[in-house]
Amino acid sequence: MTHKMGFRTGEFARICGVNKRTLHYYDEQGIFSPDHVEENGYRSYAVRQLYPFIMIRMLRQMGLDLSEIKSYMAARSPERLEKLLASQEEWLQQELRRMQDMKRMVENQRAILAHARSIVCDRVVEEEMSAMPLVYSSPVRAAMAAEDWNGVERIIMEHMRYILTNGLNTGYGFGALVARDDFLAPGQEMLITRFFTLTDKSLEHVPAEIAAVRSAGRYLVTYFKGDYMDTSAAYGRLRAYLAAHPEISPGPYSYEESILEDLSTANPDEYITRIAVPVLPR
Repeated sequence: MTHKMGFRTGEFARICGVNKRTLHYYDEQGIFSPDHVEENGYRSYAVRQLYPFIMIRMLRQMGLDLSEIKSYMAARSPERLEKLLASQEEWLQQELRRMQDMKRMVENQRAILAHARSIVCDRVVEEEMSAMPLVYSSPVRAAMAAEDWNGVERIIMEHMRYILTNGLNTGYGFGALVARDDFLAPGQEMLITRFFTLTDKSLEHVPAEIAAVRSAGRYLVTYFKGDYMDTSAAYGRLRAYLAAHPEISPGPYSYEESILEDLSTANPDEYITRIAVPVLPR
């Protein structure tokens, strides 16, 4: 009698890293069946079935529906396998890009948290800042001045929808731009010109009217803790510093940026915001 080499269900399941119920289910669904069933009812899987099953599990882990796998297995051929693998390779490329984007977000967030540990609040310093791409929202100052908070919220939501839809969120903070005439006038610091999102993605496909770069150069910088909307004291410090240093000319806008916010702390008193004002060359 010819001896058939093979594995019982439990052995085959252990080798493939699944449980017996999975093998039974695949058999019931007509996706993957034992090589043969013995007279006593024991199921037996052949050695040659190991690699096909591993590939099936891999396709499943890559998001392929069981119905698609069943359809392929029912009429498999080298041509159909080539087509199936080509589509899965394209899917994997997309997943790799997605995972790379997620890794970038994690790295950027960790860098921000590391920076936060060295921050000294409530003082003004001069810092060199690197260039950073950013994407603007629609203008918001008119809605702010009219206290049209529904309009402000709509602009924020439209902006965030654009950022997320186009994969431009890379872990940097949401920010606000305040015009020089407003931040130099006590009581007008809340009149935000536009919101923005910093990104380290290419802005090649972003419309020119909302694509910009925060220029590299010297900035007056102050950090404060607490409600990121209560900026009056921070701008008061900046105005006092400018009054004490008349040789410094502030740029056309300030950049407000959240460093620590709701994601990193549940206590609003621990939020940290940075306000940076570019210094114009002499």
